[in-house]
Amino acid sequence: MMPKQSIYYKKCLQAALYFGISGLVTFTACNKDPYLPNSEAKYVELGYGDATYGNDNDAEPLMTGIKYMTYNIHAGAPPANPGTTDLQAIADAINAADPDIVFLQEVDKNTGRNGYNGDQAKDLGELTQMNFTFYSAISYGKGFYGVAILSKYPLKGVKKYLLPKENADEEQRVMGIAMVDLPGKDSIYVAVTHLQHNSATSRVAQITEVGNIADNLQHRLLIGGDMNEKPSATDFFAVFDAHFTRGCSGVNCPNTFSAQNPTSIIDYLAYKPANAFSVKSYAVMPEAKGSDHLPVVSELNINR
Repeated sequence: MMPKQSIYYKKCLQAALYFGISGLVTFTACNKDPYLPNSEAKYVELGYGDATYGNDNDAEPLMTGIKYMTYNIHAGAPPANPGTTDLQAIADAINAADPDIVFLQEVDKNTGRNGYNGDQAKDLGELTQMNFTFYSAISYGKGFYGVAILSKYPLKGVKKYLLPKENADEEQRVMGIAMVDLPGKDSIYVAVTHLQHNSATSRVAQITEVGNIADNLQHRLLIGGDMNEKPSATDFFAVFDAHFTRGCSGVNCPNTFSAQNPTSIIDYLAYKPANAFSVKSYAVMPEAKGSDHLPVVSELNINR
């Protein structure tokens, strides 16, 4: 099967040939690695996503519910065995939950970290039999580090948005978006992010940008990620809750960090618009082997 990056270049070249001389400008703009983390543009078009699984589903019945997960995978490094990588433990947690959509944070691609040189999003896609797309945030080692989405159904319209930061020294954060081709001539947007860990000001600016981007889509959307913010942060959640409905809010929501001693909530699942879904279940998985975060899983009823 042709690598996804080769498909990207092929589509750019086809566009250039179709538009003639003016298309050469298009091809020149396309002739870049689409995974490069930094860009002068506000967002980067990554084109078509993976469609290895779940194709040709228009004749299938519409889904009445959808299950989604967010999981900070700690670059696949098990806390009990630093310096190693155990993607199978991450895949086992995902397979046990059997979600339709997975939002991943702290994902490596070709970094060489912990002796691992592969594409973690791609490898997890294979281990879970899900489609994948990766969004780089920064260069790391020999490769990239960022967030990813896994989906049982084909991914389309993949975009990466660069999020604002308080100062230039902060790590670049991104929001990854894709449209999922659901069964029965249906679709939904999905979005993943991982916000700044050491600046409340940047987190508010970032979630403001995330919310504005989501509102402009004007379509049903599921979002998940490591927000690095506790529920007590009133400034942050005044913005978050203006754009999204949290899958769980209040005093009875399960702690998500650390996996080994869960005392706080920093990982969240949410959706929009509020009347498009109702929450059937919301929980963390007691999985402490693969990462320092617990996987968060929610099942929604789709209101039609």
